[in-house]
Amino acid sequence: MERVHAGFGSVPVFSDLSLSLFAGRHLALIGPNGSGKSTLLRLIQGDLRPFPNLPADAPGRVWYAFDGTEDASPLNAREHVRTVSPALQRNYVRQGWKVSGEEILLSGLDNAAMVYGELSSGHYEHAAALAAEAGASHLLGLEAPVMSQGQLRLILILRALISRPALLLLDEPFDGLDAPAREGISRCIALARQRGSTLLVSAHRRQDIPDGIHEALVLRHGAVECRALSAPKDIFETHNEIPAQRLAAVNEAASAHAEDSAFVRDILNLGPESPPLFELHCVDVFIERKRVLTGIDWSVRKGERWIVSGRNGSGKSTLLRLLYGEEFAAYGGNVHWRGKPRPGLDELRQGVGYVSDRLQDVYDYDLSAEEVVVSGLRGHIGMYEELGDAERELARAWLARLGLERLTASPFFSLSSGAMRRVLLARALASSPPVLLLDEPCSGLDASSRALFLQSLEALAANGVTLVYVSHRQEDLGPLFTHELMLEKGRVKTFGPHG
Repeated sequence: MERVHAGFGSVPVFSDLSLSLFAGRHLALIGPNGSGKSTLLRLIQGDLRPFPNLPADAPGRVWYAFDGTEDASPLNAREHVRTVSPALQRNYVRQGWKVSGEEILLSGLDNAAMVYGELSSGHYEHAAALAAEAGASHLLGLEAPVMSQGQLRLILILRALISRPALLLLDEPFDGLDAPAREGISRCIALARQRGSTLLVSAHRRQDIPDGIHEALVLRHGAVECRALSAPKDIFETHNEIPAQRLAAVNEAASAHAEDSAFVRDILNLGPESPPLFELHCVDVFIERKRVLTGIDWSVRKGERWIVSGRNGSGKSTLLRLLYGEEFAAYGGNVHWRGKPRPGLDELRQGVGYVSDRLQDVYDYDLSAEEVVVSGLRGHIGMYEELGDAERELARAWLARLGLERLTASPFFSLSSGAMRRVLLARALASSPPVLLLDEPCSGLDASSRALFLQSLEALAANGVTLVYVSHRQEDLGPLFTHELMLEKGRVKTFGPHG
């Protein structure tokens, strides 16, 4: 790339960017949320074209030389480059395609979303051999809607590898994964190197840099520099560009609209002798006719703070979606809130804040960041009424608290994955709900954003908010939690006091 100007719509991300990548020189890509990592990957992939430069006699350009001949066509990139990103995974989840792991893997031959046209027996044999080499043969028969986050990501990386790309772009490949799932991704990355692919891997944490990568491209303020990962200055923890005063404790008062909810008042009035806040008895959950949760017996009392642990695919995310009303218990199981049947969705969601990868994947209303936050105040996904002044003020205050005051009017789809996650965190926290369901809430966040969020969470917990929190990152948990529920293959393995 030479003197490239690029961004979304008319909003610039890079100005006068020059960069070269060389075969066999594996690199990490590092930078705070919003620094342009995903934009840079899209430029390299050819999915995003540079702005015309000014002055006109010095136009920026992107060109490739995969076969030794210079070519500026993005079609050249499409043939030789493969990308695995949150956006790609989000597309499969949002569309709900009932395609098998084998079909996803084979679609990589043409770099298409699905398999189109006839395939030979050799293609199927190739796919089976690649999956076996990666230890993923068991995923070939699974359909995408029932795959865990880690399983789908593993198949998407194999999808990229089947065409033996010259350049493999991996955007946060380890985010939200447990140790066994990380090992599976690491095997795939080692396979890519053995097959001759050059790697560019983005990450927010040092432990997410794959073995064999010793240099990083560091993005800051639309500029890039190459740094050795062994440099003394910690390039992962120095991006705290948000004023320290924003780390102040969050407001204790619940919003006025929440106080008008009978469901919220019932929760706030629960005492030591009251029924549990919510209680599950003999609960099974099926997704696409596959049993995901089996015989769940569990209860949570007001003010308790639970960690839900277990391997990827154990049913943790399904459990939180059940509590939020996105999944339903099979016949014979019961879900009770405050000793009563679960309320209607509108009422439930006014008292329960929720953040997850799936919510980020399926939130397909192209609203502004401010409108997304207000939609949570009303317990909706999407906007169906005019915004009130008080709601706007509260939304803006929470966006500022999480370092997003400059993005208030930005379209949600134009944001980076990390900024999207912070908007959804603001959406969940803004109404000071008495219950928070948090599924890998720090996914995609840089060090500064994690600190802001965890400080806010501690303040809410001190005010008696009940937490149910899924995370594979011990460093994101701290001493905040009182109880732990461990799932294994969709069943309760253990539960009780934490630590």
